[in-house]
Amino acid sequence: WVGLKNFEFLFSSSNAYIITRNTVLYNVAFIILNLLMAVCFAVILSQLRSRRTIKVIQTSMLLPYFLSWVIISYFVYSFLSPEKGLFNAMILSNGGEPISWYNEPKYWPFILIFMGVWKGIGYNSIIYFASIMGIDTTYYEAAEVDGASKWQQIIHVTIPQLIPLMTILTILALGNIFRAHF
Repeated sequence: WVGLKNFEFLFSSSNAYIITRNTVLYNVAFIILNLLMAVCFAVILSQLRSRRTIKVIQTSMLLPYFLSWVIISYFVYSFLSPEKGLFNAMILSNGGEPISWYNEPKYWPFILIFMGVWKGIGYNSIIYFASIMGIDTTYYEAAEVDGASKWQQIIHVTIPQLIPLMTILTILALGNIFRAHF
């Protein structure tokens, strides 16, 4: 036990501001993008009629959530590898020069945000999907009688019903800023 010596070391460092800023900004990006993407995927899943398709999509989306960060990083490396990566192969096939994604600092914010969203979207979308399935169908029937299209039903019925859950999950996600798992 060292008491507050670690905080003393952090705040006496010249990089304290940059470290704190990056932690907060990355987590804000994770929270906003995970919220938006998870709600979009949940709404898309709720519009599908084939239960088998829904289960396959849910399973494939949930897989990254259960994998460790090391395995996820190997998946991403297989796409971004300078020698055999999928993205560089596509760039080379179009006559471009391969990019060393991992050696360029300008790409890292996008890589980190993509990995964070990809890893969390499956779990979050299942929570929102379950909530959508719990919405009383009479709301949709009333909207349909009033002449609402599917898009209008999503905007005026589904999203307002999800707002309390979105609020709670956003508040809980704010606690992850203190974990700083990256």
